[in-house]
Amino acid sequence: MSGEILVIGAGPAGLAAARTAAGYGARVVLIDENRQAGGQYYRHPTSEALRTVRGDLFDEAVRGADLLTAVDDTNVMHLSGAVFYGFFDDGVAAFVHDGRLIRITPRATVVAAGATERPMPFPGWTLPGVMGAGAVQNLLKGQRTLPGRRVLVTGNGPLTLLAAANLVRCGAEVVEVLEAAANRPPFAMLPRLLLEPEMLLRGIGYRAILARHRVPFRARYTIVEARGSNRVEAAVVAPIAEDGAPDLSRARTLDIDTVIVGFGLVPASEATRSMGCAHGYEAGKGGWIPIRDENLETSREGVFAAGECAGAAGVEKALLEGELAGLAAAMRLGVAAGPRAEIHRDRLRRRLRRLMAFRVVIEAIYRLPASPLLARDDTVICRCEEVTLAEARRWTAEGVIEANSLKAITRMSMGRCQGRNCLSTVAQLIAAETGRDAAEVPLPRPRPPLKPVSVGALLADG
Repeated sequence: MSGEILVIGAGPAGLAAARTAAGYGARVVLIDENRQAGGQYYRHPTSEALRTVRGDLFDEAVRGADLLTAVDDTNVMHLSGAVFYGFFDDGVAAFVHDGRLIRITPRATVVAAGATERPMPFPGWTLPGVMGAGAVQNLLKGQRTLPGRRVLVTGNGPLTLLAAANLVRCGAEVVEVLEAAANRPPFAMLPRLLLEPEMLLRGIGYRAILARHRVPFRARYTIVEARGSNRVEAAVVAPIAEDGAPDLSRARTLDIDTVIVGFGLVPASEATRSMGCAHGYEAGKGGWIPIRDENLETSREGVFAAGECAGAAGVEKALLEGELAGLAAAMRLGVAAGPRAEIHRDRLRRRLRRLMAFRVVIEAIYRLPASPLLARDDTVICRCEEVTLAEARRWTAEGVIEANSLKAITRMSMGRCQGRNCLSTVAQLIAAETGRDAAEVPLPRPRPPLKPVSVGALLADG
């Protein structure tokens, strides 16, 4: 397959990268595993009939209509349902599409793989009725369906607040909203909030919705346990003490049928880690992210990273970074050059610096006093391989204190999710058991295939 630039992911960052590079004349191959472009943010309803249901509330796809036209550009080959397989030393990238393994040797690659929800295991987290904040957003946008009627929303970060506000607007009874952080901006940083007035007003609007519907909002509070036989029937909640652990002496039980949990996002760094790109740890941006220069190029020449996979910080950042990465890739190829491209690049850099100055305040507002480990010994922390906290702790007590070694012994992160639901917990556990910081616990290097593909596709390739 031919193409000068490969873009992995057709969410906001990937679409912006493809549109920009194609606009300068580069030939782009845009791959995404979803049926429709747009990613999680610009998620479409699953049928035309559903578009009219609360179309006033979930209009992201309408507002992003211009961006979504990127897939129609004559310079863009958009392949939906394409699962990225891996990137190899000879510069060959492989993906599975329509039951076939396809190889491409791009001159530049933009990784815009997005992020996954940060798992937070706690007793009862595997019960039906427990959902992620991002998952409930997808349910509301794509299916226009409520997950339950009496809902507890708990977690850490802006996504939790957004999910709670949307649930209320769609008719759910949100019993309480629990935020693990103190939720107060440092006084010296307050002026920076005015750098992005539209985003500030949006956040205030979410809080106003909760206040108008008299939904209690509790800072420094968390879920302790979900209870029920065949599904969630109750939840135990408690305030967070100074050491970051729940104060069980002040625990309460709430009668609910649904728990929405959102402890932030983890950048999907599997592709860049498999490529051998250098990574650094930034807690405020979700964990391990690729190290990039001012053009968003990673340590691997010709590989750019944009959007949530390079630091979870919202759709505005993803759009700007996608545009800059697409431009930088086109400039590397020489199809974008001269004053026009340089002015465009400098404008994007300035806009990004301003946005990230605002994001520093958001990170401070939602910074946890300590990273809570809510699981008990009998809590499953790896759902694919059914590994409990007690089993993982037994091995760390015996000196297995590296994520790669713990993976080899317990098979954690070797299941279908490839560690997306357990690796951050593994790193947190090792850090807690050894007195290290999470930044000192490197993650195992991913191996192809990065996501499940059919054996038939590989056999057909020979």
